Amino acid sequence: MPTQRTAQFLLFGRNFIKHPKMLGSLIPSSRFLVNHVLAEVDWARARVFLEYGPGVGTFTTEILRRMRPDALLIAMETNADFVRFLRRRVRDHRLHVIHGSAADADAALRQLALTHADYVLSGIPYTTMPPELRDVILRKTHSVLDPNGAFLVYQFTRSVLPYLQQVFASVYQDFEPLNVMPARLFYCRHHVGSATADSNGAGANGSGRRKSLQPAAPGPTANARSPRSSG
Repeated sequence: MPTQRTAQFLLFGRNFIKHPKMLGSLIPSSRFLVNHVLAEVDWARARVFLEYGPGVGTFTTEILRRMRPDALLIAMETNADFVRFLRRRVRDHRLHVIHGSAADADAALRQLALTHADYVLSGIPYTTMPPELRDVILRKTHSVLDPNGAFLVYQFTRSVLPYLQQVFASVYQDFEPLNVMPARLFYCRHHVGSATADSNGAGANGSGRRKSLQPAAPGPTANARSPRSSG
């Protein structure tokens, strides 16, 4: 019987070969990337967490480890292999694995009698999906995100930046060089303001140092506009 970590790598690798554009990397996210992204979360406040494309659960298991006992994590995954893996291997009553698209984030929340998420985490490849689908996902995310929440995005290029700027008023960017491949991080909010580290003041590496985040440089589409209804 393979260990959890070995099973994760084998399943992820097989699915990368079958669906390279859906995953973008041959191996799951590193602990450096996981810690860096999740340092942005105020764990004392977060009660509803929404994750797009959890894959083999690299972020999922760490979110559950850090979450409040009364919090919920809704993980939305389109890959049936990953859905079966998560449901079989990750046993936590706070986790709800949904076999479906991030475009249906609002419906997923309604299933649990919820209207908003405090944080939305996403590593799905926005630049390789159809533009119409990307637009729906980003605007649905804007609509379900709590006014004081954050949309945490990690990608391998900066290509997603103008699409995020079209929808969110505030987009800060960061970088994790120790991931394989090096990753770009984007922290999106409804309101313009300074991004903060977690509630304990820890930086990306848990050292207590504040992260150096840079506001995204304005581009031709940087002026945020109110999201139109996507139905």
